Amino acid sequence: MDKRILGFPFTRRLQVPRKGVYCVTVRLSGGRTGVRNLNLYTGRRNLIRRDMELAPGELCTVAFYAHVCEYIPVVGEGAKLDLSITVTLLGDADCLADCFLSMAAEEASVPTVFIGGDSLVADYEAEYPYNPLMNFGSWGQNLPQYFQGMAFCNQAHGGLTTNCFRQDGHWNIVRDNIRPGDVFMMQFGHNDQKRRNLKAFVQYASNLRWYISEVRERGGYPVIVTSMSRIPGKDGDGWYDLLEEYEQSCLRVGRECHVPVINLHDYSFRLFCEKGVDWCRDYFMDVTHTNDYGALLMSRFIAGELVRQNVEPFVLHRNDFDGEPWTPETSLRPREAVASSEKEERPVLPHDLPKLPYADCRGIPQEQKLKEAMWKGLLDPCILYFHPFEEMPRGQFLYLFFKAMPDRVRKPWSGVYCDVYRYEWDAGNIQAAYDSGLIDASTTPDRRFRPDDGLTGGELASIMVRSLHPLGEREISMEDCEKEAEKLGLLWDGYSAGRWVNRADCTAALVNLMDVKR
Repeated sequence: MDKRILGFPFTRRLQVPRKGVYCVTVRLSGGRTGVRNLNLYTGRRNLIRRDMELAPGELCTVAFYAHVCEYIPVVGEGAKLDLSITVTLLGDADCLADCFLSMAAEEASVPTVFIGGDSLVADYEAEYPYNPLMNFGSWGQNLPQYFQGMAFCNQAHGGLTTNCFRQDGHWNIVRDNIRPGDVFMMQFGHNDQKRRNLKAFVQYASNLRWYISEVRERGGYPVIVTSMSRIPGKDGDGWYDLLEEYEQSCLRVGRECHVPVINLHDYSFRLFCEKGVDWCRDYFMDVTHTNDYGALLMSRFIAGELVRQNVEPFVLHRNDFDGEPWTPETSLRPREAVASSEKEERPVLPHDLPKLPYADCRGIPQEQKLKEAMWKGLLDPCILYFHPFEEMPRGQFLYLFFKAMPDRVRKPWSGVYCDVYRYEWDAGNIQAAYDSGLIDASTTPDRRFRPDDGLTGGELASIMVRSLHPLGEREISMEDCEKEAEKLGLLWDGYSAGRWVNRADCTAALVNLMDVKR
C-alpha cells in the first residue's frame, strides 16, 4: 500500500431501468501519465478491484455484477430505492478522470450474496482526502474483490441485533429480493451481547435458526460468520474476549442445522493475541471497529475459508486475485489521534446525525429528553424501536449510566456477585459500580446483583445521588438519596421508590443528571 493513494475519488453514475442484477463493464485507461494503486469501488464503497497499475495509454476492462434493490440509509426513514449503479476510482494519478473511459450495464442472472449484520459488517463511506488508517472499514464491503460471477448486496447496519435486523425492516428487503441459489451471510453478536434478552444459547441461537429456515424456504444458502473479536483484554488468567459464548452458539447452530460457519472470532482472537495490543492499534478505529487495513485482513480470511470449506456457490466463483492486505502506513496517523486500544467502543454515526429515529417514541412526554440523550451520545441512533415503556434491566442500566458518567473505577472482576459471569458484557460495569460505591448493599441480597431484574425508582435515585458525591463519601441511605434527588430535580412524574422505572424515564433522568453534574 503506497501512502500516495491518499487523495480524492472520481465517481460516475449510471441509471438502470429496474431492480435486479446487472453485469457492469468499466473501461479504464492509464491516461497520459499512468496510474498506480488504482482501486475500483461500486455502491457504498464496495471494493471490486484494488492495487491495479496501468502504464500511460494502457487499456483495461473490468467487469463485475451489481444487485440494485432497496436499502435503508437512515433509520426511521424507511427503505429507499436508487435505480443507479456507481463506479468510483481512487488511486495515484495526475488526473483520475483521464483513467475513466466508459461504463455500461445490462441485466444478468447470477447469484447474489446478501449480507446481514451490525457495524462490524456494514458499508462505510470514506472521509477525504482518503486515509486508510483513519477510515472505518468492514469485511462486508471488502469481500467482493475475491469473487467473480456473483453480485453482492450488503444490508448490514450499525447497532443491529438479530432482533433489530428483522424488526427494523432490513430482513424484509432480503426476503423480498432473495432468489433460489442466492446466499445470506450473517454476522451478529456484538450488539446482541449487550441485550440481556438475547443470550447466546437462548434467543440469539433461536434467531439464527429462524434466519436459516427463512433463507432455505426461499431456496437460498445460509452462511454464519462468528463475530470478529474486539482488541482482547488481559487478566491473571491470560487473554480474553467477551464474545466466546456467541462464537460457541454459532458453531452449535451450524452443526445442528448443517450450515457452514466461518469462525472469524477464533481467527481474529488468536491473531490479535499473537500480535499484541500495540500491533492492533494500526488496524482498529477503537477497541471494536476496524479501519480499512483491518477490514482487508478479515475479508481475506473469510474468502479463504469459504473456499477451504467448499461453501457453495462461493467455491465456484473464486477469482485469481490473492493480493496481500495492505501494510499500515503509520505516518498517516494525525499527531492528535488517540490510540485505537484506548478508545471505548462507540456507535458509528452518519455524518449528519438524524432526528430521533425511534418510531415508538414520537409524541411521548419524554421525547425531547430522548433527543437530548442522543445528542449527548447516550443512545444508539441506528435502531428503529426503543421500547420506551419497558422496564430497564439493572445490568443494561449500568451500560447507559457509564455513558452518562464515564469517570469510573476500572478493576478486574472480583466475583463479588454470584449471578454474574466474569466474561459477560455487563461484568465490567457491575464491578465498576461496586468499586465506585454506587450500589446500596440492601439492593443486592444474598450476593446477587440481579442483572435481569427491572431497576426500581429508588435504586436509580440512589445510584445517581451517590455518583454526585466524592468517592469514599457515598454511604448514603436510600431515603436520604431520594430526598436529595428530589431537591436536585432528578425525580420524574410518576416516580415510585419501589416500582420499576421504564427505559424512557430512566434515560431522561440520566440526561438531567448530566446537567446537574456539569
